[in-house]
Amino acid sequence: MNKIILGCIVAVIIVLSGCSTNQENDISLDKEQSYVPMVNLNGTIYSSYSLTKQEKYTAGEVLGKIKKRVPSSDIQKENLTSNYYDEGTVIYNVSEDKEIFLIEESPGVYSVLKKLE
Repeated sequence: MNKIILGCIVAVIIVLSGCSTNQENDISLDKEQSYVPMVNLNGTIYSSYSLTKQEKYTAGEVLGKIKKRVPSSDIQKENLTSNYYDEGTVIYNVSEDKEIFLIEESPGVYSVLKKLE
């Protein structure tokens, strides 16, 4: 009879430890997906708010390249840093609107960056 009780206790411990692991994973997944891609450009923070095809805006001159990918808490400190885009990602100005910038995600598809308010 002691073996049955011991077996039940072990089973309960295994089930409980499995549940707590799943809860931790769910929380960390939410944290990873809950941030907005941001870029520091000349001391101003811009956020990515949509993707667009090349036809909607004309990518103008190159303003710079991302120098470093940083945690969100460090984004406001350094020019040409991002919490999302990798080093070397090119930032373009836009002929149609001086308030936004483009970052090429893939050939012909750009992220639109607008000043974070």
